[in-house]
Amino acid sequence: MTKELSIFDVVGVEDVLTEEEKAVLNAEEDKKAKAKTTAAKPKQKPKPIEEFKVTAEWTIHFPTEAFRVSDFVDEDDIPEDGVTLEIVRQGIERHFPKFSAARTKWDMDKDEKRLFPDAFAGSKGAIGEEGGRFTPSFFINVDDAAASKKFYRYVISKDKSVFALFDAPYGRMLSRIGQAEDEFVFEVMDRYNVTFRDMPELTNTFEWKFKKIPGSIYAQIVAFFRSYVMENQQYEVALRVYYDIEKAEYVVACPKQRVTAVAIKFEHTNEYRSMRYIPVLEVHSHNVMRAFFSETDNKNEQSFNTSFGVFGVFGRLNKDEIETVFRAKMGEHEVPFKAEDIFDLSLGMEPVSYPADWKQNVTVVEGLYL
Repeated sequence: MTKELSIFDVVGVEDVLTEEEKAVLNAEEDKKAKAKTTAAKPKQKPKPIEEFKVTAEWTIHFPTEAFRVSDFVDEDDIPEDGVTLEIVRQGIERHFPKFSAARTKWDMDKDEKRLFPDAFAGSKGAIGEEGGRFTPSFFINVDDAAASKKFYRYVISKDKSVFALFDAPYGRMLSRIGQAEDEFVFEVMDRYNVTFRDMPELTNTFEWKFKKIPGSIYAQIVAFFRSYVMENQQYEVALRVYYDIEKAEYVVACPKQRVTAVAIKFEHTNEYRSMRYIPVLEVHSHNVMRAFFSETDNKNEQSFNTSFGVFGVFGRLNKDEIETVFRAKMGEHEVPFKAEDIFDLSLGMEPVSYPADWKQNVTVVEGLYL
């Protein structure tokens, strides 16, 4: 059989292609060659990512408190080789919705077995965020609530109010959070066969568990705050008080900070970031102004804390009789109290000195804005 010729198949005549046409044909040939090469190579399976695991020995550190892994994951559910960080994160998220999978990143100290979770781009406030999966636990008296290991415990009162019981090593806070309208309240009452008349009469209360802070520390705080009240310029400054478990005594620290006449910005460091030290009090000054908790204080206090914190403001520091306000605070809930509830003020308040290196941690900025 002979091949049928087309009008282009003239014997002795070569096809004439332009440079542009040759380039197109070459590109097509290269494409086909690459396709054959790719098809010939077997696809490599991605290497499985080895998940990092932690055991019950590891501790979890927030900016102001430290906890064990078993505080968020039941110790019975932690196998010998440990649990993944994702399991730990899920346990944290049950109490603090800000620690979602999309937001949470981890820093760690493998030598000391410490985890530092950070909910980047998260909103502030430890509780009260929408979308949380936490199921509250209700009790019919304070003693039962205090004995429970639950993070958040709610006690029903005689007047149909619900109080939150917040516990910390240094104190206990009972704060009214609303009326008894939740279905869980009535389930608990049915279980114990009680009515509201059987419930205790409750009010907002704060109880300090540790020994009182020495009056000398109170005087030291006042002296340091007054050193930033000058004739022509005044500055706000802050101090923190820790309890040293090993020595059973209080330690006062001046964190690194930038300050103006009306604002303070902390520079977070790892100082006192240890299970040995329990943060018990944070105080700041209002120089010559009255003592009060500002809107900034309301927003920033207890941003990441996992139990309530204790805070104080010192004002009118240019007067012989200064002003002070104190409160225990957890999220939007707070209970005010007096200085003598946590300080031993039975002795005279003689002026005392403070460590010279405190001044090195304070950078003053002129004007009002940082």
